[in-house]
Amino acid sequence: MAHVTLDGDLTGDYAVTEQREDGTLVLTPQTAYHASLKRRGLRAATPDELDAWVAEHGPLLPADDEG
Repeated sequence: MAHVTLDGDLTGDYAVTEQREDGTLVLTPQTAYHASLKRRGLRAATPDELDAWVAEHGPLLPADDEG
């Protein structure tokens, strides 16, 4: 996901959540979580990476035995 930093009335870090065909960008404020990852040079796992991790290591939480 691309990120931008704005300066002016809307100062801060934003994530680009959509880039439209006409070049318009849709931005959302960057969360503390994403800012922390960026400072550390990390990124969130993709869904495919998370699926591969679960396949190798098992689910993150035990089953709750409901249903």
